[in-house]
Amino acid sequence: MRFRNLTAAFMLVMMLGIAGCSREKQLLDTVPADAASVMVLDAEKLTGYMNGSAYGGSLTADEVLDRFLFKATKRSRNELKTLLTSDAVDRHAMVGFSVKGDGGSVMSSIKEGDFFYTFKINDVDKFVGLLDVGSPTVIGDYDVYQLEGAVLFIKDNQGWIAWGDPAGAARKLDTQLDIASNTALSSIKGVTGYLDGDDGFLRTAISMAQTGEQGWVCVTASVDDAGKELEVDANYLDPSGKKAKMDKYLQDINTDMLSYTTPADMIVMAVGIRHDTDWEGLINYCQAIYPLDSRQRAALALVLPYLKRIDGTLLVAAGVTADERISSRKDFSNDVNFVVAVNVAKSQAKATLKDFAGVASLLGIPMIEKDGGYILQAKGMSPVTLKIVNGSTIVFANRSLEQLGNDAALKVMSGNSFGIWANVPDATGETLYGGRGFKLTMSLDGDFESSFALNGSSAPILEQLAVIMAADDEEVVAAPDSDITPGFTPIDTIR
Repeated sequence: MRFRNLTAAFMLVMMLGIAGCSREKQLLDTVPADAASVMVLDAEKLTGYMNGSAYGGSLTADEVLDRFLFKATKRSRNELKTLLTSDAVDRHAMVGFSVKGDGGSVMSSIKEGDFFYTFKINDVDKFVGLLDVGSPTVIGDYDVYQLEGAVLFIKDNQGWIAWGDPAGAARKLDTQLDIASNTALSSIKGVTGYLDGDDGFLRTAISMAQTGEQGWVCVTASVDDAGKELEVDANYLDPSGKKAKMDKYLQDINTDMLSYTTPADMIVMAVGIRHDTDWEGLINYCQAIYPLDSRQRAALALVLPYLKRIDGTLLVAAGVTADERISSRKDFSNDVNFVVAVNVAKSQAKATLKDFAGVASLLGIPMIEKDGGYILQAKGMSPVTLKIVNGSTIVFANRSLEQLGNDAALKVMSGNSFGIWANVPDATGETLYGGRGFKLTMSLDGDFESSFALNGSSAPILEQLAVIMAADDEEVVAAPDSDITPGFTPIDTIR
């Protein structure tokens, strides 16, 4: 596998972000201010969290890293491990930046632009010796070394990793350094203040200039103190460093709707949507971040009239009917009970209900009209009720709405405009979708916060992720704990 792809995949899986100190500022002096995105990695923290044995696990940091890189060639593995673990480089602050490309959106610009990694080198001779890359060639002011699928440039104890033809990459690097010498990222106090922080093991700042908003989306990845949860937080900074709300189109969730949930639900999601939301403007903004294809745009055009009718909270909740009744055929419609509820303007509730029924009819789903609502009964599927509750809430459910509520989900939703709570036991996850069980929370109240943990083992999160990635390798990996707990109240125990 190519060095570049290995590095990108490794960082994506680990959901990396960026951390820093005064040494960072020196590196940011060499990053152009118009960079499409910037990352700062604290490899010392990252590899510290990989030391599973320090957090109740069974693998060392070296063993965890080997599992993350189990498909790498011997050479690539050595090069990556040298960068992440050797004291020959300053591992506390390693910066990656994407040059603004020709793409018409934020993400396409990042994808199409050139990418560079840069870092300070404490001992050049030791570093290149560990890399085992031989003698350098000289291009301009750089000593140049060929890595596997990448090129290493060294000048004045600073290293850069780039891709492509060495001479061409050197010219591109010179161009970026020239831009930075005139206007460096370090001149933008807001984003530099964020990147200069010390939270998490990775910080990422993404420029939103192409959306017309002259600011940065800043994302921090960290591991909690016990090593069991991966946390990802995000906020929006204007160029001055002032935080802007990320939920300006939203309102607080109507937590009364959480009464439709049950303690046995495994997933609960809710979002509070303002009636005056500028949907066209919001869609255009999203398009400027990530372009939609023709099929996605057509789908949005169909649902846009219905989105405009929302006036309040949209709730989705689902849980397994009963563990012993889960079918081996993975029949979702019968295995999972669910509720979808949405507040609409009271004056439009009946018309919206009729429209939804019309869509179901066009799809060929048999239904009967009853008590002002509808009962849908597709072949082999449990009955689904479509009706209006409390005058302005449209409900689509295959279960009773007289539930006990889910206190854990309620805690996540309270005071927030968006929230997701999920708790899927290992055994259920394996039966329903063939994967590990997990716990996940997400919330939005001005800033975005999330946490993720795997169920079924007390091992630290990075050790567990590494074991999962290398599960098909021949190496013997640590077995999960045997004391698996469901993590929720089975529905058949509720009276």
